[in-house]
Amino acid sequence: MDKRAFLEGFFTASTVAFGGLYMLQRMQRPSLLLTTPAATVAAPIAASTPVPPGFQFTAIEIASAKPAQGLPLPAPELSANSDFSVASLSDAEVESYLRKIRNFDAVFASDIYLDARYESTLLQTTQRMSRVEAYMGHGNFNLMSFDEMLSSGRNFLKIGAFTPAELEFLEEIFFANPNRYGFFGKKISPQITAAIPKLDVAKIGDSGHFLLKGESLNLYQQIKRDVGNEIVLTSGVRSIVKQMHLFLGKSIETNGNLSRASRSLAPPGHSYHGVGDFDIGKLGLGARNFTADFSATEGYKKIAGLGYVDIRYPTDNLFGVRFEPWHIKLG
Repeated sequence: MDKRAFLEGFFTASTVAFGGLYMLQRMQRPSLLLTTPAATVAAPIAASTPVPPGFQFTAIEIASAKPAQGLPLPAPELSANSDFSVASLSDAEVESYLRKIRNFDAVFASDIYLDARYESTLLQTTQRMSRVEAYMGHGNFNLMSFDEMLSSGRNFLKIGAFTPAELEFLEEIFFANPNRYGFFGKKISPQITAAIPKLDVAKIGDSGHFLLKGESLNLYQQIKRDVGNEIVLTSGVRSIVKQMHLFLGKSIETNGNLSRASRSLAPPGHSYHGVGDFDIGKLGLGARNFTADFSATEGYKKIAGLGYVDIRYPTDNLFGVRFEPWHIKLG
């Protein structure tokens, strides 16, 4: 790849879209959530909080992920008031960036972790959101607004009201600048309370998912007509709540490694699923639809040859995200 072209694209794709003064202030405020691997110390967990096996905030360096010499460099931190210059990126920084998204599930020494003091809050908040999804229904959860989620907690004892600590944690995650841990996509939904109008979506049969009416629904139907019924919808429109729950779950799975989590999943507010993007897969492929295996299927090869379909996260993309051949781009 030509370095100048890459750097110019990198700078453009790294621009953060801010939604008003409040958003700008929150993004510029020093975050309490982050720590570096060197500063990470396992914190005691509340006795009442079930802990997934093997869950701990410990930095693990995978030897096979290291470059030939030295350790990977941190991704450059970009923000609204940054004086970052495209020309300041060295060849090593470019290579570090590419190495990380090509080895998205590896653990790098420069990865940024959630502060260990938030461990129990992360677990408790994610568990409460899981109860919301289980009690209110998976389909409804895909469209649920933040206010609706809070209301469900207050109104149903099986869920329980969100605590002040949990609400503060959710706000910190939403308003944090993900450039700091290596995600460079735009802020698509600047308000945590942004809602998806129910009249604007159509339910897709046998999928449990929804698509926005208009361009998104039309594109999916056209793909189905041109490729066949082997292509299925695996994820449609997602609310802030849905994306938040997915991201928190991924953060638990990665032992609090926010950098690693964001290489596989856009942080809440940054997902194009909220504005029309959708995921497709091959009938019967199961979880492998969310791996590079999907790109080897005949269905994907047919889609690639249609000419009118594009994917949001190609190989060596500028967002800090792994290759996602299943993620269909709108607009």
